Amino acid sequence: MHATSGTTSDEASLQKVPVEATGSSYWLVTGHDHVRAALVDSRLTVDRSYSGTGYSGFRLPQPLDGNLLGRDGADHARLRRFAAPAFTARSVKGLHHRVEATVRHLLLGLTGRQRADLVAQFAVPLPLTIVADLLGIPSADRPALTRWTRTMLTYTRREDLAAAVAGVHRLLTTLISRRHLQGHDLLSCWIRARKAGGLISEAELTALAFQIWWDGIENVTHAISRGTLLLLTHPDQARRLRDHPELMAAAVENVLSRTTPAAAAAPRFARDDLSLAGTDLRAGETVMLSLATAQHTPNRSPAPERFEPTRAPSPHLAFGHGPHHCLGATLARAQLRAAFTELLRLPRLELAVPERDLSRRTSLRLHAPHRLPVNL
Repeated sequence: MHATSGTTSDEASLQKVPVEATGSSYWLVTGHDHVRAALVDSRLTVDRSYSGTGYSGFRLPQPLDGNLLGRDGADHARLRRFAAPAFTARSVKGLHHRVEATVRHLLLGLTGRQRADLVAQFAVPLPLTIVADLLGIPSADRPALTRWTRTMLTYTRREDLAAAVAGVHRLLTTLISRRHLQGHDLLSCWIRARKAGGLISEAELTALAFQIWWDGIENVTHAISRGTLLLLTHPDQARRLRDHPELMAAAVENVLSRTTPAAAAAPRFARDDLSLAGTDLRAGETVMLSLATAQHTPNRSPAPERFEPTRAPSPHLAFGHGPHHCLGATLARAQLRAAFTELLRLPRLELAVPERDLSRRTSLRLHAPHRLPVNL
């Protein structure tokens, strides 16, 4: 096995990274063009049964692990066809009013406060509310769902994480078994489609609902918190965007390009021996695709490290690419547009602590503030 010493046209590289906790390792791909190509490379699979090095990343318990992120090929296409109609641009457009109303309600709740934590009081409850509405989670079950969500976002002990996942699993299983089939929420629609011959098992439906819930909350939460931090630390750019709200759509794309909610895609595994970005890999080796560094490849855009939210955005990989492109990307964008638009209307919003003092959640796949204390 060897890595080439030169660089490619977009300064891509492939380097081996040890995983101390397991004694294994993975290959990390950087550089926009090579990451984008690897996302659609059929020689790489998300199926963990191909892992031959002992590293497969975070794994949900069965049967929740049988979701879209762990399927490839025809099996993945079958599940995606089943789920996709709920996330088309036309379907999401019907949720815009609810998104905007939720944003305004959350910010209204901060009225009269001198200080707030925009992660706990805004970036988390916004997507949590929208996804709970989408799935039709009853009001009586939402306090427990909120506790489990916050635990999964901030846990320090594995047993706390396992208990939270188990709680959400029980809730979804119960709701699916009892759901009234005349409802208009997503779970009811999916149950009706399954009973009408939707070619999806009840376990797969539960795993799909869990993925929509968790990905829809985690990724949007981090995009809001990191995007808000960018705006707060670039007041001139924020002021320009406040004066020209028609530029918000472009600003959201620039925020996504700069922050990338998930720093890396789900692990891939080499089906057979192969050469990737000029490096020889053996069958079973793990490959991680760095979405974050791909966005900062110098030849993708001029001065990629400079935050200019109103410039014409360049294509990015914040939501992935290819078959595993984020199913909820359109809904995520709608929440980001509404969130940043309303936040910028707060006349005296500013960080309450120096940026260097912010605590962050940092891992291979994530990098976002734990808290975002602001003066109002």
